[in-house]
Amino acid sequence: MVGRAGILVTVALTVAAACGGAAAPSATPAASAGASAAASAASVPTTVAGLAAYQGADRQQILEAGAKKEGRVVWYTSLAGAAIDRLAAAFKTKYPFITQVDIFRGTESQLVTKATQELQAGQPSFDVIESQISAIQLLFQGGYMTPYYSPSAKDIPADFKTESKGGLIESATDRFSLISFGYNTNLIPPNAVPKTLDDLMNPALKGKLAVTGTNTGQRWLGSVLEAKGQDKGQQWLKDFVTKQQVQVQQVSGQALLDLIAKGEVAGSPTIFKDHTDLAAAEKKAPVKWAPLEPVVGNTGQDAMSLKATHPNAALLFIDFLLGKDGQAIYHDNKYATAGDKLDFKVWVPEHGKTTDQIDKDTKLWSTLFKQIFR
Repeated sequence: MVGRAGILVTVALTVAAACGGAAAPSATPAASAGASAAASAASVPTTVAGLAAYQGADRQQILEAGAKKEGRVVWYTSLAGAAIDRLAAAFKTKYPFITQVDIFRGTESQLVTKATQELQAGQPSFDVIESQISAIQLLFQGGYMTPYYSPSAKDIPADFKTESKGGLIESATDRFSLISFGYNTNLIPPNAVPKTLDDLMNPALKGKLAVTGTNTGQRWLGSVLEAKGQDKGQQWLKDFVTKQQVQVQQVSGQALLDLIAKGEVAGSPTIFKDHTDLAAAEKKAPVKWAPLEPVVGNTGQDAMSLKATHPNAALLFIDFLLGKDGQAIYHDNKYATAGDKLDFKVWVPEHGKTTDQIDKDTKLWSTLFKQIFR
C-alpha cells in the first residue's frame, strides 16, 4: 500500500509537470559524442575468443583499428613455393599498416610440434595456422585454438570447412594441392603416359619411375588402398615395385619434380600439380602432370590460435586468405580451391574422419610404405 505522503509527492510532481515545471537538461553534443564513443568502446570484445566470434556490423572497423596497433601477424603454414611470399606481400599491400608477416613453413608434423612446444611453454606462437585438418584437430584437442567468424567463409562448401556453433567455424579450406603423375615430356612419350593406376604397369615405364619417401608418398599409397582395397592394393603395390623397379627418393615432392625436370627421373605418381604447372609456365621445364584417379587432395585449412598475440591482424589475414584476393593468388599459383569444378575424382584422406582414425591410417601407411618400398 502506498502511504499518504507517497500520494502527495506523486500529485505534486504531476502538477509541476503539467504547469511547465523545469525539465531535465538535454545532453550536450559533446556529452552525446562521449556517450557514443563509450558505448562503441564497450562493444569491442576484450578477449581473443570474443574477438574471433564477433559478427557486428562494425567488425571490419574494429579489426582494422586493432591491427594498426599490432602491425604484424604470425603465420605457420604447410604451403610451399612462391605462393607463400606472394600472399604475404599482397596482404601487406591491402593493409599497409601491417608491416610484417612472420612466416614459419613446415610439414604438418613440424607445425604441430613447434606450436605445441611453444604454447605449452607459454611462449608466443602463431596467430594463424594453415595446414591439413588433422594438424588443426590435434591443436583443438590441446585447447590451443578458437572458433572464428569470417564473412569470406560463407561461400566455401560445407565439405571444405569444419563448423562450430553460432555461425562460427573451426577451420576452412583456402586451397588444396593435387598429387598424381608428373613426368618429363622428353623421356615419356605421349602414348606411354598413364591414364589410370594400372597403366603404371606399362613395360615401357620399367626402371623409369620413382616415388617420394615422405608423407606425400605414404598418402599416395593410401590412395591405392582406397581404390583397390587393402589386400588387392597391397599386392598391386608389391607388384609395382618389383615389376617396374621403382626407386624411392628421400626428398620432397618438389625436389623430386626438380629431378624429373633435369631428366634424372622420368616420372612419378607422387607429384604436385601446382608445382608441375608452375615449373612448366615459369621455368619452361619439360614437365607435365596427369590425373590418375583417385587423385590425392592435400587441403590447406585456416585456423586461429586462442593465444594469438595479434588477433585483429589474424582475423583480417584469414578473411584475406579465404576471400577473393587470396583465392585469386592461389589460382595464379596453380592451386585448386574449394569452389573449383574438376573433371577427375579427388580423394582427401582426412575427409569425414576423426583424429584417431586419421592417426591410425597414417601409421598404417607409414608401416606399409617402409615394408613395400624398402
